[in-house]
Amino acid sequence: LVSNEYKSYLRIMTSVIFPGLWGSVADLVLTIDSIVRHKPITVDEVTLILKKHKPDFNCLFTTPARDAKDRQTVVKATTNGINISGNTRTLPKVFTQEVVLLSDVLKLNEMKCVHLLLAGEENLPRFPFLTRGLLAVLLYFDEKRSLASCLKTLVQLRSGRLWTFGLQNNVTDTIIRFTSDIMNEGLVQKILNILLHTDVESELDKLEQGHAVGDVTHRMMLREAATEYRTSLAEVLFVWACQNPLSCADTLKILNHVKQHVSLDKNGRLEADSLALFMTLLYCLDLELLTDQECESSLLLDANFTKSFHRELTDSDKKVASKGLMAALHFVWGVSINVCSTTTTAQHLNSLLLEEELLFYCSFKQGGIEFLTQAVARSPAFGKEEYYVTRLHTLITSFISYLPLRIGEIQSESKELNPCTVSDYEKLLVFMTEVYMHDSSGLCEDYWYCESMTSPSREPALTTKQTNLFKFVKGAAEQLTPAIFSPYVKFIRSLCNTSSSARNAYNLLRSDSVYGSGNSLVSWDHFFGSLEQYLWNIQEQLDGVKGEAVQNIGIPSISKTELEALEVVLALTKTVFEQDEDTRTIMTESAPWHILSTLFGLLSCPIVPQLKGSLLNCITALTKSPEICLSLWQQLEATQILPTVQSTTMRLGIQAELDDIEARNETYPETRGFVELLAGLLKISMPGVLGMGYRAPGLKPYVDFVKDSVFLKFNMRSYSNPSEMWTVATGCLEVFQLILDQFQVNEMDIEESINSPSYGLLVLLLNDSPLLVKIMSVIESAAKVLSNAERLKKEHCDATRNAMKILTTVVEMQDELMGLLRDTNTATMVTPLEQLMLNVNPKTKQADFLLHVVKLLCPLNTDRDIVRGSVKLLSAVCSKPGTLNSVSTILTQQTTTSQELMQFFVEILETDEPEDSGNENSRNEIRQMILSLLINLIDFAPPNIGYYLVGFDIIRPIEKTVLQEQGVQGCKRTCLHSVIDLLFKELPPTSLFDTPVLSQLCYQLLVRLATNQHTGSALLRYLRSTCDFFGKFLEIHPQGVDRLEHQTEFLHLLAMELLVTSKANLTSYLHRLLTILAGSDNAPQGPFYALEGSRKLLSLLDTVCAIDIQRYMPMELQYFDVEKLEMVIKQHQYVDKKSGIAMVNAVTLHKALQTELNMVSSSNVSTAQRNEINEEIKQILSNTVERYTIRKKINLMKKAFDAWRQVVEVVIVGCNNDLVPSRQTLLVELTQAILKQSRDCQPLSGLLSAASGCIVVLVQQLRYTVQIPNTDIPLEGADPLPPGLQQTMTRNLVEAVIQCGGNMQQARAQIYAALLHCLKMSATSDTNDIKLGISISQGYQLVDNDSLSVLCSYGDMFIESLCKDASKGHAVTKILAYSLLSIILGADSYQTWLKHLTKKGYLKHFVESIANDNQNLLVGLSTDNIKPLFIYEAKLSFFTTISQTEIGANALLESGIVSRLSELTILHQLPLSHELYKQHQLVLPVFTLMTSLVTSLGNKHVTANLEVSHFICTYSELISGILKFSPGLERKKEDYEELSVVTCLLSWLRSSQQDLYKKDDAVSIQLQSTSTQLQRHMMNLLHTIKLPGKATCNDTDLSVQTLKLQVLSNVIMYCVAAMGTGSTIHALFTSDLGNKKGNGYTLDLLINLLQKSLDGSSHRADTYTQLLHKSLNVHQMSTEEQRGHASAIAVDIEKCSAHQRAKYAEIRLGQLAEFKDKELLLYTQLIENLVLLLWRHIHYYIVYCKDMASTLEPIPKRLLTTSHNENLKQLSRDLPLHLSEPFMKKIVDFCSAKNSTTLTSSFTSALVRRIRKLISV
Repeated sequence: LVSNEYKSYLRIMTSVIFPGLWGSVADLVLTIDSIVRHKPITVDEVTLILKKHKPDFNCLFTTPARDAKDRQTVVKATTNGINISGNTRTLPKVFTQEVVLLSDVLKLNEMKCVHLLLAGEENLPRFPFLTRGLLAVLLYFDEKRSLASCLKTLVQLRSGRLWTFGLQNNVTDTIIRFTSDIMNEGLVQKILNILLHTDVESELDKLEQGHAVGDVTHRMMLREAATEYRTSLAEVLFVWACQNPLSCADTLKILNHVKQHVSLDKNGRLEADSLALFMTLLYCLDLELLTDQECESSLLLDANFTKSFHRELTDSDKKVASKGLMAALHFVWGVSINVCSTTTTAQHLNSLLLEEELLFYCSFKQGGIEFLTQAVARSPAFGKEEYYVTRLHTLITSFISYLPLRIGEIQSESKELNPCTVSDYEKLLVFMTEVYMHDSSGLCEDYWYCESMTSPSREPALTTKQTNLFKFVKGAAEQLTPAIFSPYVKFIRSLCNTSSSARNAYNLLRSDSVYGSGNSLVSWDHFFGSLEQYLWNIQEQLDGVKGEAVQNIGIPSISKTELEALEVVLALTKTVFEQDEDTRTIMTESAPWHILSTLFGLLSCPIVPQLKGSLLNCITALTKSPEICLSLWQQLEATQILPTVQSTTMRLGIQAELDDIEARNETYPETRGFVELLAGLLKISMPGVLGMGYRAPGLKPYVDFVKDSVFLKFNMRSYSNPSEMWTVATGCLEVFQLILDQFQVNEMDIEESINSPSYGLLVLLLNDSPLLVKIMSVIESAAKVLSNAERLKKEHCDATRNAMKILTTVVEMQDELMGLLRDTNTATMVTPLEQLMLNVNPKTKQADFLLHVVKLLCPLNTDRDIVRGSVKLLSAVCSKPGTLNSVSTILTQQTTTSQELMQFFVEILETDEPEDSGNENSRNEIRQMILSLLINLIDFAPPNIGYYLVGFDIIRPIEKTVLQEQGVQGCKRTCLHSVIDLLFKELPPTSLFDTPVLSQLCYQLLVRLATNQHTGSALLRYLRSTCDFFGKFLEIHPQGVDRLEHQTEFLHLLAMELLVTSKANLTSYLHRLLTILAGSDNAPQGPFYALEGSRKLLSLLDTVCAIDIQRYMPMELQYFDVEKLEMVIKQHQYVDKKSGIAMVNAVTLHKALQTELNMVSSSNVSTAQRNEINEEIKQILSNTVERYTIRKKINLMKKAFDAWRQVVEVVIVGCNNDLVPSRQTLLVELTQAILKQSRDCQPLSGLLSAASGCIVVLVQQLRYTVQIPNTDIPLEGADPLPPGLQQTMTRNLVEAVIQCGGNMQQARAQIYAALLHCLKMSATSDTNDIKLGISISQGYQLVDNDSLSVLCSYGDMFIESLCKDASKGHAVTKILAYSLLSIILGADSYQTWLKHLTKKGYLKHFVESIANDNQNLLVGLSTDNIKPLFIYEAKLSFFTTISQTEIGANALLESGIVSRLSELTILHQLPLSHELYKQHQLVLPVFTLMTSLVTSLGNKHVTANLEVSHFICTYSELISGILKFSPGLERKKEDYEELSVVTCLLSWLRSSQQDLYKKDDAVSIQLQSTSTQLQRHMMNLLHTIKLPGKATCNDTDLSVQTLKLQVLSNVIMYCVAAMGTGSTIHALFTSDLGNKKGNGYTLDLLINLLQKSLDGSSHRADTYTQLLHKSLNVHQMSTEEQRGHASAIAVDIEKCSAHQRAKYAEIRLGQLAEFKDKELLLYTQLIENLVLLLWRHIHYYIVYCKDMASTLEPIPKRLLTTSHNENLKQLSRDLPLHLSEPFMKKIVDFCSAKNSTTLTSSFTSALVRRIRKLISV
């Protein structure tokens, strides 16, 4: 009872909520809705709402009258204004005039009219085709309807004798008190007055006279609102009477009203309101429904009431509306007083019982039973209300049970009457038949003993009433006369509404049954015997007659009575067949009856079409049994009812009867029956071998008949009943649909697919064929009916529904058919249906089919299947880019059409109905389809109809549209408004719980719009400014976004909103969102803050991790091989396009398994085993469903986490750091939460790949909270990290690496990156050193000992993981593994890791893998694959880190690193002129490694020096190419880097190569030759490399200046080493000091270089001093200066605060000072080496050469000419001029200055003193 009432409530509330949510009744409707749907609501809220609207309920009955004062106030409102809802506003004159007119038309108070017109103006966007005044009239009637429906629902919510809603007791008590107060205030009389004085048509006439009625649609809406208002008021009394009987006075009032004012329609049936009042009266007199306690207060026990009621009922002086009504009430009253006198001890009824005879006499003779039959039971509203049927059932059963003698008298009278006279007994049977034809609750079961009446021993204990009812049924059969044969059989048929009752009816009519009727007239034997005898008689007449003679004989004569009897018998048989399968099987298998042969035999005879139709309907009922269908097909083919074999004789069969008989009679029962039979057979099977042997097998003749002879001509024939035309069309379309459903491509037998009837039908429907045109005409006719504001009749609606199903089926199948045609290369031509639907209509000469489809979406069409099909067709047409433009043009070329489409979509979307309402005809699927259509349309390029439907102007550029609220600037209500209202109408939004799937689609639509480049900014601006969508939703989480699917889509939206607002600098709004997301009321707790705090971001992550994913359990099967089964499952697996989830087609899999089972012989498998195999098949199918569920949950979890990750990354990276509350704390909590969940939470461990990417971002940003981004420089003023955090994070990251395993390469790579950032957090240096310009390389530690101990605590496990990834991991994983190893080995002072690598052979393996790297580089550079290049670079960087210690360098040397690098053939292919950056990455690492090796091992390590020398010899050409530095060619920073490292290597080796040159072997000669060549190139650099010029602040220029100094310093060091030591000296520069032209190497070159170095160092020293001063006084700099310096540090300086800008400027100045400090250091080294080189040459020429000239021993090597004596003299004369005393003093002063942090001046001062001494000599 609860569920039935709930559905009834929904039916009412749906009509209320749509246009009724306006003004003052909106909160009332929503409150009642919450109560009925058991939503959380308090008693106080209910009480407050009911008290607030108590006056509104009073207004239902008393309309506020017009008032002259109010009218004057309205008229003056144009100047004085008027108070509306507490605000004073002026009204336009036109508005006030409309108020006056509306008040006169409705006779309503002027102030009320003001509110109506304002509401009409506000709701105009919902009704674009109405004016403000017309809408106000509609809202007036709708308000009354809404209030009446609310009152009815409140009365329904009362607890009573028939139902209860299970509400809270206090809520129920509140409602009872409220409704009781209204009842006590005279509710009954008020309702009766309204029903008496209001008439729908008269009201409409008055409105029309006042021009307050619009078009036909508006008139229909007004009529429906007014009619429902009257009906709801009457049903208020009915519902009350059902729950609690009315008072005596109120009952008498209703009786008096019903007597005089009942209204009947044109067919003599009660109107809905009159029927409700009539049934109210019956429930007031119903004694059986009362309990023992209630019986004492029954109206029938009140003597005064019974006398008054009886007097009022029998008073003939008063005028009555219907004598039949009074007779019916006499019948009810007579039964009621008999029941009361029998069941109670009421003595006052004795006097009334004396008039019982008169009461029943009047009731039968004056048409009471006929009235109950025609006016009540046949009323359209009767079958819609279950309690109407129940009350008449009680009336009938009480009459039979308590008045058996009266029944006997009626039966006896029927035997005595003339057979042509309708007896009272027959009337009673007809009445009972009409009542039980509407029985849907199994009330007919009361007439039967039990389900099986075959065994008396099983007879249950029955009540007296049940016994009397069954005796009535059985007794009626025993005393049956021919006159009442048909009514009785119809009555039995009406009692067969359930399976058990049908079985009982079968047993009743069995001759051998214990409970049989005993009457030979009413038995199955008699029924089928009569049919068989009739068949025999016809066949006897036709015996020997052939061909045309059959037509001449004519139809064998049969009386009308006999024909009716046969029809009702066949109808009963059909009902029994339909209801009970067992009975159906038993009857068809009964040998004596020969049912099939008799029925088909009669069909082949020339009998009346009406009887043939009944026969065919009876046979159709047999098609429900699959085992009978094959016999039916065979009988149908054998009897040639439809001739399938060509004959030369005259046409016979159904074809001829259709054209010659049925068409003439204008009724088509046989054709309808035949089509229904085909439909029933096709539902079960479609035999392809039918007719094999004597014609082309198949169903083609049957399909052609239905198509060509019936359907294509259905609207060309005449019909006595117009609805029959649509019945015929419905049957034909159902046959077509069933045939199409059988289409499938058989890859094993393509020919079979092509020869199938479904193939031919599908081809016709994919061409512009008459069949397709006819189907479209069905839809067109329906659209025309709806255009005239009329509702579709049932038959027309059924035909339209089937036509729509066919078209949607064709859309789904056309791709498969086209694929088949392509594969078979057939000449058949087809056209996609979406193109055919755009063809020009030959009638209208327009492409208007889509317009008809749109019209079917209107609210007048209540058939959900038609609406669903319309949306599917629109989706199909709009899904192809080729047709979308045409569709958009058709639907938008007329404003009326586009507005209608918009309105229809909006109305469907705003249907308020839960998804779990249990309503099979739910609109939620349609709403979901509309949203899916909009989502797909947004994916296409604008403009198209989808953009229009969501509110964008497709005439102008989409980007220029400004979305507005409805009504603003003429904005209509769009689908976007509906979507937002659905999500945002209530907070928390109930739609997320009532319609979760729909809400998810709403979110997806918003996401799709937000990500669209054309609509994104407009949508987000609208959501942000109009309704604060994001802020309010975040505030109510998690109540607002409860489902994970909703949270996912919402977070996608939120991420985009945060990013957009961040770029737009909407600071205050963004700060609010970030505060809600990242803010926390809790102070930091625990060692690393509160992981379970109140931050929204953390709670959102908790919802992701809370998903329950069960582990998949493998199947354990006994009969199936699991491995082969998995292969079969994979064959039936496909990937869903929308979700990307692997799914299994359970239907095809089940067929495959079942086929496998059927192939097994029954002799090999017992029945028990077969059952077990079937159970295993069920287990397999269940297992596939379980797999899909797990995949779905995992996919959902991935999407949810990805959405959360996007929000986190935007908050952390995309937003201004100052706007994020407690950013460092947030980063710590988020990082720890993800690491904790990835370790502890099983679901998130499966998402480690996605989580690892987020971990990298978080750890990186956490590092940048203590360091300057992209550097290792500590950030001054930053909050320090909690103690131990780095160690904890390191431990968690290492555990995550171990948890990843070997298959998750991406996750491992990202965790390695996070670990790199984590380890670099400990890179610290004193900020004071930065201010002073001290190099950050001093006092710098990369990894602290605690973190290193954490890494070592995992033993070999972590080391092995790193080494394996470096060896055979993915490219990125290798690079990061080498980088991580480099950092760890660089910090491992105890060489623990290096020893492990050496001991395990990993280092040797890494070195040997260089050969593979060489091959990969060769291939990679030829294919532009740079991965091998990065791996090569990372590996050599790793080797360089190892080589920085003596132990590591020796380990590399022992591993053969130099020889492996010497085998790099890729280096011989250099230079790469077109890819210089790759050359740089190849060259620089290898020479850096060589330099590190020789510097770590020192000059005395002969083996290292020898191997490196051989390495240089191997790549001498490459080195020469690097050293060939042309001065005119522009060089980049990379070139100087290569030159710097090569010159450094050569300068270190030059001093150790002196001993190698003394040998005379070939190797030494080659080394000496190479050295000589390289020395020449090195010397040339003194001419090509120029000292840096003016200082700059550009980082690249600074680096180039530093590199130039480094190169020159290396060359000078090389020269110093090349001069040699000991007894052999090699002079490299001549003694010339003149200004000779050329590029010679003279002492003048050294002196000039020294002079420039001194000048440059002086300038750098001044700049360095200025930078230090600026860094100490940053706050005194201008804003522009600060911004200029800070821009080199921060990416987006505009978003930085003033404090941050100053800090970044200070850091930048420190960096510049550091550069200048480095330059000063290099200048110092250069000057020292130049002074040393100059002194050695002067000493050589002045002292050594002079001494050697006086001896006979030759100088081992010199560069002097033969006239050296003259040069020496000239040198002695020129030295004082070039090395003047001021110049020498300048050198000494520079060396004495303390500008350089590493200056040692004593050595240079000593050299200066020696030079002075030599000059003085």
